Amino acid sequence: MRNKTTSLKRKLLVWIIVPLSIFTLLLSVFLYFFLQNKVNDFFNKRLYAIAQSIEQSIGVKDEKLFVDFPNFSIDFLSSQDKGVVYYAVQDAKGVVLIGHEQLLTKSIPKKQNKVFYDTVYDGVLLKAITYKTSIISVGKEYVAYITVAESMEERDVNIQDMLTILISILVFVALFIIAVTLVAVERGLLPLHSLNAMIQKRDSRDLEPLRFDAPRELEEIVESINVLLHRSRDTIEYMEHFNADVSHQLRTPIAELKVKLELLYDKKNPNYIALSTLLDSMTHLMEQLLLYAKTNANTINFKHFRKLNLNKFCKEYSKKTALKSYKKGFDYVFQDCDETIEINSDPILLESMLDNIINNALCYAVDENKRPMGSISLSIQRHNQSVWLCVKDEGKGIDEQYINHIFDRYYRVDSKKGGSGLGLNIVKQIATLHKANVMVMNENGLKVAIIFEYQKDNYTI
Repeated sequence: MRNKTTSLKRKLLVWIIVPLSIFTLLLSVFLYFFLQNKVNDFFNKRLYAIAQSIEQSIGVKDEKLFVDFPNFSIDFLSSQDKGVVYYAVQDAKGVVLIGHEQLLTKSIPKKQNKVFYDTVYDGVLLKAITYKTSIISVGKEYVAYITVAESMEERDVNIQDMLTILISILVFVALFIIAVTLVAVERGLLPLHSLNAMIQKRDSRDLEPLRFDAPRELEEIVESINVLLHRSRDTIEYMEHFNADVSHQLRTPIAELKVKLELLYDKKNPNYIALSTLLDSMTHLMEQLLLYAKTNANTINFKHFRKLNLNKFCKEYSKKTALKSYKKGFDYVFQDCDETIEINSDPILLESMLDNIINNALCYAVDENKRPMGSISLSIQRHNQSVWLCVKDEGKGIDEQYINHIFDRYYRVDSKKGGSGLGLNIVKQIATLHKANVMVMNENGLKVAIIFEYQKDNYTI
């Protein structure tokens, strides 16, 4: 089961958006208190200005303080649309000269010139200022306390309006930054997507270095992939050399043994026949094992694959194979296709695949007395969007229960017959290398079809 992995894009977005969201939240809180302080400061200054205006209306008459300040002046000075302004003036003895007596604070400032505070009047929360002033008249100082208070509606409305504007701006900026981040991350990951697309489109058999104009951050990855491809090519070439060396080193002593055997025994001698058969079996098994290793998908070198005219190849192949079939007592038939078919193939591997199929037919298409049954045919057929390369004999065929197993390694339908049990497994491996499928069916004998995909106009695989 594939482990669940986290998307790099998701990680980048989380790393960017989460800190940005936290920063935006903290900034909003800071700006809220900052604006609240500024708004309160503005309205406090206005209260102080009203108190100073009232101060200008205070005078002394008959050694008593008086206030000549019309009520409408307060409304004019406050310039507000919402809320109510209250005021009161008292002398040092606490006598109210003008205004609302209940508004007066019990804590008259002694040393401070002015003090701001919250108070409640008639059940309404107010912001108030008490301002201490003094008037000198005829060498005598008269002290007065001016209190001005206003309800909080206008402050709250201003704070709310500014906060609404602030939040709108922050939300817009945050959404804009998120949108820019999404685009930036997507564009930043484009080289990765391009590299991934290039690798996915690349033929699995292509081990040439990647040619990719990568950003500096991806250069090391591309270089590492190319190093891995180079190592794979080296491994495949090593296996090719190894197989060639093993083939040479084993064939030579077996050939020498066969020569010495012919010198020591007469060809009709039972010992010669038994030993010669054993050497032939050893040679066949060795060649099949080497071919099996050579056609493994993980070690094959696809540099030998080239465009091949299948019609021409099969004609040349039939010339060689017909003689071998005649010697075994079989007729041989080749049926060509009307149109030219080209495939991308290694001709040596294609020939080895057909050899294994035909050798299998030569071995099994016989009766109880080991006499050949009918003919062996090779044909190229076009079926809709596929091309079939078929080998058919006229033997007994194979029981349906065995058909699904004949491509298994070392599997033989008749263990009494010779062979390595690798032939049809090698056929399947070579077909896979050609991106082809193998189908086996009983049609008055056994028919083995190698099915290639057909591509109109330019047929290649």
